[in-house]
Amino acid sequence: MNATMFAVSMLVLTVAADPARAQSSDPQSHHLGAAHDVRSGTGTGIVQKIDRDKGTVTIKHGPLPALDMPGMTMTFPVKDRAQLAGLKPLQKVEFDLSYDGKEFLILEIK
Repeated sequence: MNATMFAVSMLVLTVAADPARAQSSDPQSHHLGAAHDVRSGTGTGIVQKIDRDKGTVTIKHGPLPALDMPGMTMTFPVKDRAQLAGLKPLQKVEFDLSYDGKEFLILEIK
């Protein structure tokens, strides 16, 4: 048996003996199939831009402590595009926001 065949055989035996070792060492890999904990918070801010075609709104908001987010200007997708119908730039809004570990989503905007 040559060295390459030996190495492949050892790899197969290692995976068979301990499937957990076969997983990637990438720290993000354990999230691929797992459900994320969804966090949510409420914020207030000033509408900067509305993109009804994309279903997004850009808001200059204050800190969102429940999401460990400082105040900033950020574009968020909205769950229901109909909520964008009455919005205007420079309008003060209150919004409920969720974060699933990957994406933010405005659930409700008032």
